[in-house]
Formats: sequence, structure tokens, C-alpha cells
Amino acid sequence: MLRRIVKRHYSFDRRQVLASLLAVAALGAATPAVAADKLTMRLEWSPYVMHLPLYLAMEKGWFKAANLDVAMEDGNGSITTVQLVGNGKFDIGHAALSSMAVGASKGLAVTSVAEYMQKSPLGIIYDAKLDVKSVKDFAGKKLVYTPGSFESPFLEPFFAQNGVPMSSLSLVGVTAAAKISTYISGGADGFVGTVPADMPHVTDKRPAKSMLFADYGMNLPTFGIIANTESLKTKGPAIKRFVSVVSAAWAYIIDGHIDEAAAAVMKQRPNASTSVARLKAEFLNQASYFGTQGKTTFPGLQSKEEWVKAIKVMEAAKVIAAGTKPEQYFTNDYIDAAYGKSIVAGK
Repeated sequence: MLRRIVKRHYSFDRRQVLASLLAVAALGAATPAVAADKLTMRLEWSPYVMHLPLYLAMEKGWFKAANLDVAMEDGNGSITTVQLVGNGKFDIGHAALSSMAVGASKGLAVTSVAEYMQKSPLGIIYDAKLDVKSVKDFAGKKLVYTPGSFESPFLEPFFAQNGVPMSSLSLVGVTAAAKISTYISGGADGFVGTVPADMPHVTDKRPAKSMLFADYGMNLPTFGIIANTESLKTKGPAIKRFVSVVSAAWAYIIDGHIDEAAAAVMKQRPNASTSVARLKAEFLNQASYFGTQGKTTFPGLQSKEEWVKAIKVMEAAKVIAAGTKPEQYFTNDYIDAAYGKSIVAGK
């Protein structure tokens, strides 16, 4: 009798445990996965060399691995991107940090969270037949530029500090899409743009030379990621993961994976007006522009010393008010090198 009672008691407990386990399993299956954090991003233009890590991260699933859902939108100039991000229309953007600094100095809620070039690529690409030995040799020449793009606030200060009156120049504003074609067709003697990225687009159609603003007293903050300051408060952890992954992606590309990155752009954007060959040429042209900023050792990290120099240049050009501090324009608080590297390594 005692044996039968014990057996029935054991059988009852086993059924009860099994039912409990099934209930827990069912509950787990019904619980939805944690939704990825959404970020909205405005670019400054359509796909080109500076967007390599963004599309590589998408293609490799690195954003997904970082639990991010990133919606990117093409842009039509850095100034517009800065305004849209600063006004809260987008969480983050990719733009010229010189434009960001001008916007921030005027009260836009925007700051730089990463910078990816050591030397400003802004300059003038001009007909190789022209006898240009200094900035003054552009007097009387027709140059095209893009109003609303990052170069426009700096044209007058650049020429003025090099002793060239604006009245002596023929500056014509055109859309970004028309700038290179205007030069190639002979409609201008030269154009203002990003020299290393733009040069591969013209050299096989119209021989050209170039002059960098940085070599003539105006080395401006370069390209990087900007963020709306309110979004940093509400989506700070997600933005930090994003910037960390993009920075690690740059490190991966610079470490010998340009072919993979260029192919990723075309897989993600097959109808983009570029190509693997052109993206590779743009990258190789500006390889010397990449590197660490000041004493930093990881892509994206910014140097206070370099920002101090840049602020002096922009103050002298009168595009920002005198007396501002570097901390008003940038932060390194949203880059975690170890985290970014772990995602890229698949750990």
C-alpha cells in the first residue's frame, strides 16, 4: 500500500512539473523580441567615398548586430543637412563639420560626434592649361560652386585672406549635380569641391590640377557624424553604438578592405551614380587624408587641439563669432572603440 501511494504521488508531481515547463515555454514563445532602436540619418549627398562604412555596416549586418534600425536618406548639401539635424528632423547626419560649427555657433541644436579626416579636402579643381601658381591667379577666372553646400560660407573669407577681391572673380552658383558636368563641358575654368573625391570624376574627360584651401591658410573641420543634441539625450546609447560601429568600419576599410566596402555600396545602392572602380579611386586619392586626429588612435575620435586651431581659422574668416570653446562643437563621448571592434569582429 505504501509503495502504491508513493508511486501515485510521484506520478502527480511529474505531470505538474511538465505542465509548468510547457507553460513557461509557451510564455517565452509569445514574448516578442526586443525591438531594435530606430535612428534617422540625413546624408549630405548621394553615395560617395565618405559613405563607405555606412553601407558596409548595412551589408555586413553590423548595425543589426548592434540592435539598430537605421533609416538613411540622401541629401543635397552639408548646410541643409546641418539645418535639418539641428532642427530635430533627423537624429544624426553625415556632413562637413565646418558647416556644423557655423550652425552650432548660431544656435542650432547640433554637435559633432565623430570626424574621419585629418586634413580638409576642400579646394579648387581647375583646367590643367591654366597658369596657376597662387590664389591670386584665379582673378578673372570663372569658377562654379554649389550654394547651400559646405564650401559656400568660406569662399569670400578664403579669397579675402589671400588678397583676392570677390569682385575680381566670376563665381557662379550651380546645383551639386551640375558642378562637375559644367566644368567637363567647358562651361567654367574650374570648380570648388572636395578635391580627392571629385578628381576621379574629371581627369579622364578634361585634364585638371587642384589647389587645397588647407595649403593656403584655411584647414577646416572635415567630414563626420553630427547629432541633434536632444536626440543625444533621448537616444544616447543607440547613437553611441552607431558611431562606434561606423568608426570601427572605417578602421576595417583602412586596414585593407576597400574592395569589400566599395562592393557593399553598390549592392546596397545598385542605382547610385557611382561604381566600385570610382569609389576605390576616390578612396585611394584621399588615403593620406585619413588618420588619427591629433593624439587620438581610433577613427572618429576628435582632438581638442585640432578644434582650437580650426576655431581660430573660422573666427578669422568671420564665419563664427569670436570667443567660443571647442566643447561647444564636439564630443568624444559617443565612441566606444572596444564595442565597435567587437561588432565588426563578430564577437
